[in-house]
Amino acid sequence: MILVHFGINNQTFINGGATGSTGTGGYGNGKKPQLFFHDAWNEYAVILPGEAGKFSLSLGAGLHYYMGLSRMTMASTLNFLTVDSPIFTWPLIDNSDQFARQLGMFAKGKYGKLEYRFSLNKPFATDLVPVNVTDPARAVAVDNNGNPSFSKAGYVEYQFLDEESNTLPFKVGSYLGTKKVFNVGAGFYHQADGTRTSVNSNIEKHDITLVAVDAFADIPLGNAKHKMAVSAYAGYYNYNFGPNYVRNLGTMNIAASDPNFTGNKAIAGPGNLQPVIGTGNIVYAQAGLLLPNEAEKPKIRIQPFAAYTYKDFEAFNKPSSQFDVGANWFIDGHHAKITTQYSTRPVYTNLRKVLLQKGNSLYSSIFIFKTRMKIIS
Repeated sequence: MILVHFGINNQTFINGGATGSTGTGGYGNGKKPQLFFHDAWNEYAVILPGEAGKFSLSLGAGLHYYMGLSRMTMASTLNFLTVDSPIFTWPLIDNSDQFARQLGMFAKGKYGKLEYRFSLNKPFATDLVPVNVTDPARAVAVDNNGNPSFSKAGYVEYQFLDEESNTLPFKVGSYLGTKKVFNVGAGFYHQADGTRTSVNSNIEKHDITLVAVDAFADIPLGNAKHKMAVSAYAGYYNYNFGPNYVRNLGTMNIAASDPNFTGNKAIAGPGNLQPVIGTGNIVYAQAGLLLPNEAEKPKIRIQPFAAYTYKDFEAFNKPSSQFDVGANWFIDGHHAKITTQYSTRPVYTNLRKVLLQKGNSLYSSIFIFKTRMKIIS
């Protein structure tokens, strides 16, 4: 099998356009973004399902999405339960990977109800310069892998009920009751010397070591004629990028700093920027309920959902909790839907301990509206 997947991401009316697009005109703010490859890989089925009993094996290579760690690290972007990924599940996003992919080799397959995915990859090079400090406790690791060593990744899950397809790497977020699924999995990612700190002008390298355990369920409820279903996911993530590592991100952020603002400024920056990824622990859970509808061809299906994220990063003295609530309004399943979501985010306004003291957190919120439509040719 050969798979090629390309597209654009995160274009807004003011940013996300082609390199150098700015101002007004044909290449103004946010215009003409560049197409790029998301996936480009070749795969060979070494042992087909059924040829060796319960065991199957496929080998492949290229720019791929078999990045281990967790189910949501390899999530399909077509059928999220919430409006988008929580992003921290793609811990290397566009630093040492290309939109959650790396170049490398992978092995995948099944043994009965046990599914496995392992990969050996060459990360993209990073070269951020660490800030030099005199106190080792205030050192901050930054992405700098030089000539990167190979990374290793893997994910194994047991599928207790219906088996899921593993033809493609993309994990389904919500089956809308079309399958009866309950899985438990565990995964990892490791790269030697992925980050660096500087103490008294001495550069120290640090490994990136990430581990996760998670569970996923998508279960029809009650009488089949009601077409109800519950979808749920929960995961625990332990990240070690080196001392006090924090990465602030804001998806499709259109905000800019106000030079006249004199109050407490968020450390992360303006708009929806927030500390998304860092050395420490993350607990995440989400659940949705597909409401009953007995119509043979309903005009709309409704799926309210909620999500909760707990983050305890080494760089801050207080952990953060945030939640998302919303609903999917299905016109034609995941092919045509509208998603509305209200989200909170932590806002740290005090300096981190690496500069003065660990930060304290407040909260702000945002309302998100998203649509997805299927193009029929």
